[in-house]
Amino acid sequence: MEEIVPSLRGRKVLLFGRNKTISEEDMSLFLESVGASLADDESEDGIALVVKGRLMNPVEESVCDDFEKRGIPVVEIEAIESYYASTIDRDMLLGSLKIFRNKERIINLLHNDSIDDNLFCEILKLYDWGGKAPFESDENRDVAGSMVSRFYKDIERNHNIEFSPVGPFLVAAESDKKALLEAIAMIPDYEITQRSGDYWMPATLHEALLVNENIPTDILENFARSGDERKVAFAAAHPLLSEETQKYLFSKDEKRILEGLAKNPSLSKKLYETLLEKEDSDVRCMVLKYQPLPASIFSQLHELDDSGKRSVGSNIHLDEESAMKLFDSQEEEILKSLASNENLSSSIYEKIESTGDRDLLRILAANPSVEGSILKRLLRIRDKELYRALAANPSTPKEILENFSKIRDKDIAAALASNPSTPIEILLGYQMDAELSNILKRNEAFGDYIKENIGWQ
Repeated sequence: MEEIVPSLRGRKVLLFGRNKTISEEDMSLFLESVGASLADDESEDGIALVVKGRLMNPVEESVCDDFEKRGIPVVEIEAIESYYASTIDRDMLLGSLKIFRNKERIINLLHNDSIDDNLFCEILKLYDWGGKAPFESDENRDVAGSMVSRFYKDIERNHNIEFSPVGPFLVAAESDKKALLEAIAMIPDYEITQRSGDYWMPATLHEALLVNENIPTDILENFARSGDERKVAFAAAHPLLSEETQKYLFSKDEKRILEGLAKNPSLSKKLYETLLEKEDSDVRCMVLKYQPLPASIFSQLHELDDSGKRSVGSNIHLDEESAMKLFDSQEEEILKSLASNENLSSSIYEKIESTGDRDLLRILAANPSVEGSILKRLLRIRDKELYRALAANPSTPKEILENFSKIRDKDIAAALASNPSTPIEILLGYQMDAELSNILKRNEAFGDYIKENIGWQ
């Protein structure tokens, strides 16, 4: 295009086919910038360039061939899009879009792959969603699809997610691009999945944004002071939340919000101490699970109720010394929590293994952080429930999973069907079983394999 453009001054450009990514206004701006004009049809004199758009008919294709034989350049519409994008005056474009809010033009620009990511995000902020979620209108769905196809990290392996409600959700949860997260915050919120039993599993677009460690702090603070209890609770748990806002949320004295603060890895020391003294046992348990344990806790273990003991054993900050002190307490609920805690060292898991307690070993067998050598040793214990836990554990060595597949037992087969580490040839063999086939649909590794190698049936 750089060589063609100088020859267009005072000449005409003929456009065939349809165009979805450069509006009439932007085409006019392009032609005006190079001193050319648009030809009405192929019979006009002075045509210096022919542009092939999309969905051309055979007659138009033939005319293009004739022009090419006469030495007149014929280019794809993408060449115009790319050249136009490279010459855009960003400030002038954004200023024009802010003043006139031409929705068709904004949509066309968002579909233009030649627009760079930063400009795309600024234009996306100007798109009017009409108060509707991304999948409540065709236009909104197409814009959301453009965003997902551009920013979803694994789009090459999973094209189907482009127009799935899950697509924007994943982009919101994973992106580290500030301008994009600012644009997503302006999208009307919508629910992605039905809420699970876990309150802290994000279920809407904005909740996904609130678990993203890169969320802009001004957006985080705005959510923290909104009237939506779930969003406020999610904001309370975010490590970037200011100490001032933490204090403000604490003053609201609402259970879920206090629990969010208890989860916050940047919780202020004063609030930590105050929350630990709260009468509400659920709030105290959240502190015991997500905050570093106070030194005094080891002498007070006998005073805790079962939920408190489980929380202490599940603490995500346990070092080996602290975990060993908890193990030495021999409190049943603490030992069970230690067995399921995914943040411990192998030496602690080995201590739990050495107890020989079958209930503890079953829990240990399900823990994906337990190393393969321990899981192999657990295989010596003849216990169906333990085998089922091993069959579902993604850390179980491949050879063990292969051996389990030879056992004719529905429960073990179901565990294998759910395990993303089960060899694909075993999973493929489960497709003809109606019950196992339903489990396979929830196995992400199997789903990825089908999308990449076979496609949706």
